[in-house]
Amino acid sequence: MPPRAAERSGVVVSASLEAEPGTTHGRRGVPVWPWWAVVAAATPIVLLTVLVLRTRPLTASAWGSAAVAAVLGAVVFGLSPTALGIALLRGVWTGVWILLIVLPALLLFEILDRSGALDHLADVADVIAPTDGRRLLLLAFVLPSFLQGAAGFGAPIAMSAPMLVRRGMAPVAAVAACLIGYQWSVTFGSMGSSYFMAEATARLDEAQAASFALRASVLLAVTAVVSGLLVLRRGQRTPGDRWRALAIATVMGLTLIAVVSVQPALGSTAAGLAGLLACWWLLPKRGTPRPEARPLATAAAPYVALTVAAAIGFAFPPVRALFERVPELAPALPGTSAAFGYATADAAMSPAFRPLLHPLPYLLLAVVVGAVIYQRSGWWPPGASRLAVTSWLTRCRRVGTSILGLTVLAAMLTEAGMIAALAETLASTLGRGFVVVSAPLGALGTALTGATTASNALFSSLQAEVAVALGILPAILLSGQTAGGNVGNALTPAAAAVGTAAAGASGREPEVIRRNLPAAGLLLVVVFLGLLVQLALVSG
Repeated sequence: MPPRAAERSGVVVSASLEAEPGTTHGRRGVPVWPWWAVVAAATPIVLLTVLVLRTRPLTASAWGSAAVAAVLGAVVFGLSPTALGIALLRGVWTGVWILLIVLPALLLFEILDRSGALDHLADVADVIAPTDGRRLLLLAFVLPSFLQGAAGFGAPIAMSAPMLVRRGMAPVAAVAACLIGYQWSVTFGSMGSSYFMAEATARLDEAQAASFALRASVLLAVTAVVSGLLVLRRGQRTPGDRWRALAIATVMGLTLIAVVSVQPALGSTAAGLAGLLACWWLLPKRGTPRPEARPLATAAAPYVALTVAAAIGFAFPPVRALFERVPELAPALPGTSAAFGYATADAAMSPAFRPLLHPLPYLLLAVVVGAVIYQRSGWWPPGASRLAVTSWLTRCRRVGTSILGLTVLAAMLTEAGMIAALAETLASTLGRGFVVVSAPLGALGTALTGATTASNALFSSLQAEVAVALGILPAILLSGQTAGGNVGNALTPAAAAVGTAAAGASGREPEVIRRNLPAAGLLLVVVFLGLLVQLALVSG
């Protein structure tokens, strides 16, 4: 049995099969995983799912499942103690990389909260969106989608859900609504990190990458419309709210398609901005006075600083070229070997930490801008600094341990070949029916790892290989992979933990996930139908 080398690209590993001469992707052959190994591979995932849905604490569930994965990795998949240590290091590295986004986002929330800026923005939302349904469209659908353009990994939820709580919405309901509302924007958010991860891992040429970008943006534009309507259903609707939701979602979707065709990194930022402008025009009642500009500018200053700085740093070529010269931090670790011919090559830690091309400095800039402006404007009460830091540290401890447990679990599953066993068995067993599980596979990857970027790193090469073997355009299955990965953001405990921490509902992540299951299922059906339409158009 020839060993298979897992090719590292991005957050985690994606296993590749032997390549057929003359093709870009591998050719799928006879499955080599015994049934009992596949069952063992599924056990930690099933365990985590059961524990979360039974309302067990997320931290204990994640670390308990990671421990089970480590034991199975050693006993069933033959990982040595050294290999287990490497998996642990890779998981911790990924977790810290994500926490360097989440923790400053939570600090920004504390500054917004203690200064009263959050209340002011909520008051502005009342003026712009005077009814419950319209407020949901603005705060749970459009605003987090806009924020996703600059900073992902749950940060938009931490900055949006508390505003809904300020207006009387239950914390769990607020977090759940924001997760459903923003998920469509993830692939082309965070400056396109999820899209570029899928493109690189699947080894697409220029024409294939353009096809993938177009198909993914069109599919996500459709899910944006569905997401807006799903969010609207969670509040009290008034006449005309549905057409407003359709109009706003259509504006964002068309903007996404247009901008992605030119620069994928700016897709969600531009779409979110277009959505905010549409809200400003469509949501207020006739004759309603617009909010005063100066207080609004003061309250929104950190958001503006974050968006402008990230757009310049990531998308302005001269600045980006300058930032890319700063050395990245990515220590190298040796490859590992497991049972059944599975092996990973020597590789650097991933994702690499690129000091000026990571969201951390932009979030810290937003924190500094907020702190300085609020203090000079007289919005910062005495003693607020101590209270903000104390509350922030408490939130950090709760969120940090949960996210580290999830990323260590994902690394254990990857290093042992458990993810490869499940994915390859599905592909070999289902054949052309693999189209049915393309999107759910992406959702599973995100639910486990907490990020569409990580899910695309796990499964994009496999989706492309299956597409080639079945005579399907790789861009079609890749669009299903990344759209499904987006849907998984509504179900991942990691993002739910960030949202509940900011909304004052830590430990209630299982309630958020259960509340979102029906909507996520519907969105996956929409993605599947979108894949069928693409296949029909190509074959026709």
